[in-house]
Amino acid sequence: MSEHTNGNESPWMGSVGIGIALLGIAGGLFAVHLGAEMAHIHALNVGALVGSILIGFYGLMGVVAGLVNSSVEASGNGHDDHGDSHDKYGHHGSFSPILMALGLMLFLYGFVESYLILILGLLIIFIAIFNWWREDYPNDGKNEMKSLGQPYGGLDVRKVGIWIFLMSECMVFGSFFSSYLRMRLGWTTHWDESCNSIGEDPSLGVCSDNYVIVASEYVTHNFWTLLPGAINTFALILSSYTVVLALKYASASSYVKPKTKLMQMWLPDQRRAVRNNLVATLLLGTLFLVLKLVEWDHLINDQDFTIKTSLAASIFYVSTGAHGFHVFVGLIILCFFCFKAQNGGWDKDNAQSIEYFGLYWHFVDLAWVAIFPAFYLY
Repeated sequence: MSEHTNGNESPWMGSVGIGIALLGIAGGLFAVHLGAEMAHIHALNVGALVGSILIGFYGLMGVVAGLVNSSVEASGNGHDDHGDSHDKYGHHGSFSPILMALGLMLFLYGFVESYLILILGLLIIFIAIFNWWREDYPNDGKNEMKSLGQPYGGLDVRKVGIWIFLMSECMVFGSFFSSYLRMRLGWTTHWDESCNSIGEDPSLGVCSDNYVIVASEYVTHNFWTLLPGAINTFALILSSYTVVLALKYASASSYVKPKTKLMQMWLPDQRRAVRNNLVATLLLGTLFLVLKLVEWDHLINDQDFTIKTSLAASIFYVSTGAHGFHVFVGLIILCFFCFKAQNGGWDKDNAQSIEYFGLYWHFVDLAWVAIFPAFYLY
């Protein structure tokens, strides 16, 4: 592991995590107060509330990180042990993904059946996250398992796994796109009729009886309703770049300081160069979720465009909601990466973990590049 790693920093994580959680709670209370004072401004209220919830969640992840550090050190797998037995720091079989899948199934099922099932699923997910962090935190990348079968012979097992996972994700989002395109070609929308969200044809005055209003007509209504989606597109594309920068600095054999003073302040050394770029990715992903829910609030409360309004609305919310959930999962992983980077846990030996996460994050970015024009512009 990196020379910057210091097991004594583990209390730092827990205490900062608690502080962030308290900050999130305070922000949530402020958002509720702000909403009472400015109830007519839905976007400001929702944005502040969602941001506060996410800050509190990151604080909870900080507490989990502190517990993970304590657990790793108590088990004798601290970072200062650099004997020849690197194998115990490598990746082995883990039941965490299975446990996480079970929790996710119960969590989603709970939305339909019972909030108790939902809470149980959420608890199992957090247990799986804690166990995954505890297993992966001391990994020094010395003993990556290799795939033996064809056509992936010689590649890291985790890299093969992430590519297979992304193939399945292509099928999931492909089903969303094909459903939307199939229905859109069958509906009478502004693809073949010059109607607007009010139901008026500028040339004829009245739209046809079977005209279907889609989300894009509300979003493209004016500059301010389109702006959140445009910012989100820029934020996700930029976040893919910051992930690449984090990988670049983590995998470098030696660190070369930037030439400008501003960049030297942002990237003073290798450890903080990795950490700051990962934190930037986390913040950009957070901005995406905040603006996403601001958009939803506009559609639901201002335009009465809900998931029950029409099949068009249902496909829109399921597709964009699934994408938002993938962003949220990426943020959970980023919390772990940021906390590990704070303790100097990334170097050229285990930087491939950032690469594998980057593959997932780039896919989420690419999916949005397709979703935004299809669902928001046309």
